[in-house]
Amino acid sequence: MTSGEARWTENWRAIAPPDAVCVNLPRGQPKRSLGLALATMFPGTPVVLYTSAPGAIRRCRSFAKRVEIDVEGEYLAFPSALTPAYLVEDAPDSARMFFRSVLPEPPRPGLSALSAAALYVVRSLASRRSIRRVAPGRVVVGRLR
Repeated sequence: MTSGEARWTENWRAIAPPDAVCVNLPRGQPKRSLGLALATMFPGTPVVLYTSAPGAIRRCRSFAKRVEIDVEGEYLAFPSALTPAYLVEDAPDSARMFFRSVLPEPPRPGLSALSAAALYVVRSLASRRSIRRVAPGRVVVGRLR
């Protein structure tokens, strides 16, 4: 991890209470021990879940349901869930505004035409479902029941 990425690892704190417990939901690994650890905490404890795509939406929602977390907010994480430089509320207007106005074209010498075309396609995505699918990570904020 570069020094720039390292400073982004705590960005989830901007959307969560100061005493929140942060939980990484890795792909393909059993999450039972994570659920058991959260079960020992008091009801009302703030929790932040984060995970990488693919399957981030399903993974977060099923874990939150199983562990009984009341979800208060869902965010798309760019460039990744581990190091989110941008946390965009998973709502149609917020995501659309981010893709059309904020998302910069990546600097790629020699590939500027290709990256410009890819960015045009991404920015023109109209459906919220498509926008959610291309997000590289997801961050969910909630509280234990």
